[in-house]
Amino acid sequence: MGDILKMDLEKVKAFFAERKVSLPSPPAVVVRLLEQIKREDYHRLAETLRLDPALAARVLGVANSPLYRTGPEEVVSLEKAISLLGTEVVKNLALSFVIYRDLRARAASGPGFKMELFWKRSVTHAVGSRLLAQESSLEEEHLFTAGLLADIGVLVLYQAIPERYQELLEEKEICGRSLHLLEKERLGFSHAEAGAYLLQRWGLPDHLVMDIAYHHCWERAPQAYQKDARILFLATILGGIYFSRCTTSHYEAALQELEKAFRFSEEKSLELIDRVAEEVRDLLRFFDLAPEALPPYSQILEEAREELEKLSLNCALLLRRLEEEKGHAEELARRLQEANRKLRELSIRDGLTGLYNHRYFQERLRQEWERAKRYRRPLSLILMDIDHFKRINDTYGHPVGDQILKALSRLIRENIRASDIPARYGGEEFAVILPEADLQGAAGVGERLRAQVAEAPFKVNGREIPVTISLGVASSLPGSGPFSPQKLIEAADKALYYSKTHGRNRLTAVPLD
Repeated sequence: MGDILKMDLEKVKAFFAERKVSLPSPPAVVVRLLEQIKREDYHRLAETLRLDPALAARVLGVANSPLYRTGPEEVVSLEKAISLLGTEVVKNLALSFVIYRDLRARAASGPGFKMELFWKRSVTHAVGSRLLAQESSLEEEHLFTAGLLADIGVLVLYQAIPERYQELLEEKEICGRSLHLLEKERLGFSHAEAGAYLLQRWGLPDHLVMDIAYHHCWERAPQAYQKDARILFLATILGGIYFSRCTTSHYEAALQELEKAFRFSEEKSLELIDRVAEEVRDLLRFFDLAPEALPPYSQILEEAREELEKLSLNCALLLRRLEEEKGHAEELARRLQEANRKLRELSIRDGLTGLYNHRYFQERLRQEWERAKRYRRPLSLILMDIDHFKRINDTYGHPVGDQILKALSRLIRENIRASDIPARYGGEEFAVILPEADLQGAAGVGERLRAQVAEAPFKVNGREIPVTISLGVASSLPGSGPFSPQKLIEAADKALYYSKTHGRNRLTAVPLD
């Protein structure tokens, strides 16, 4: 592994560590398969496949598909399927399906990220890699797996930083730049390195990790991995022909790159592109993806030529009009992106304090609870209330009360971590969600905040107004008992009530057990 790649993977590691992101663990079947592959224990492959009926059914399905079946007899035993397909084919198909199934189950689509489309394009990458490997006399089944997982880093980053990554995806659509270049500028690394880092942690073979890490910059790959990385690069272009908004530009890029790599004529390239569509249609069922009516690209081109022959528009005028419309559309898209960003902020922020609002608090608490439950990590909640706030409003007036709320909100933001989620819970009550914080850590944050508020009077319009707060802290390890986000709120609320009824200006902390 080169020094530059090591540095990039260290950036990925530091990025996830800083944000306390827990990466998914490898599925148990993958661990068993990898152990057998390392020991070259292929005679136990059928036994391992039987432990996973869904996986066994997929292997039999592929053995009976037009891609591999050679005779009229149906293949009904795993031993015969392995004999027909070969252990390398079965190994890579099994790894591909199990990893795909596990990651697909963990993730959900978002406003600008369609999970079904992501996986269909990934299957297209896999098929493209396999067909290109045949043209290059390379190990095609290994490249099939690499193709399927080439963009797995996109999924990892979307799950880790959904809002920030959504903005990157929107920017890519607007400016038309490559996603991996935008990621390098904004994050310091690309999804290729993020995917390689995950698969390295999982213990997958080095050649898979290296191929995926370099597939957007195959020229920089060590000599031993350049051919495979270039195949993946070409396969991602082929995937864009069928599953992207810019099919024409991907088609033109494919013609250019295939001519460089293989000396393919346009006719030969189009023949390969049509084969990709044909094999993808057959393979989508293997991955439980909805069938896709993928016409051969040659048919699409022919239909387009026929339509053009019917038109009598002046070509130069048409191109000029397209350029004008493109510029107009790009400007509208920029404005829409900015408007969407502002609307998103308005929908989740409290208008007075700038903290998150109650609705967003409830949504994020559910998300953080599920994340903590999945990775068996602690989650804490602080509820706080300004003591005698009604008296402040009655004595100094509501505008002064509003200034107190704003000042306390600033103090809250200054005393919590970047990963914590502060919200205005309602009226003079505030909440802070603390992922990865146990009871002691959360109580320390709350006590520090309480002391700061009590020690220094709030200055409003030249007046010094003494303010104190009462706090309730609750902490849990989701998944360790019959608890829920609502139970965490109730526990913190009871602790807050205890603080307010036992002298105020104090903190009470309770575990959820």
